[in-house]
Amino acid sequence: MDEKLGKGLQALYAGDLATAEEQFNKVIKDEPLNAEAYFYRGKTRWQNGELTPAMSDFNKTLSINPLHNQAKVSLTMIKNILGFRNPDLYNP
Repeated sequence: MDEKLGKGLQALYAGDLATAEEQFNKVIKDEPLNAEAYFYRGKTRWQNGELTPAMSDFNKTLSINPLHNQAKVSLTMIKNILGFRNPDLYNP
């Protein structure tokens, strides 16, 4: 595993999202076809509440590796979150 990717994962699991994203950005800069770096940056952005950038990272992950199941599941989950509507909330 790439050292920067490992540092990013450690920061992500420690809850240091800013450092995690910074490390994943470095991996992506050095290796623009690293699907794992895009995936974990997407997870970091999702945890930071940045759903649209997270979706972009998951889509990029899938464009590099169409068989990346975690990215597929994460993308579906975000789409479900964004698509959720409860009609009772609009009609009191």
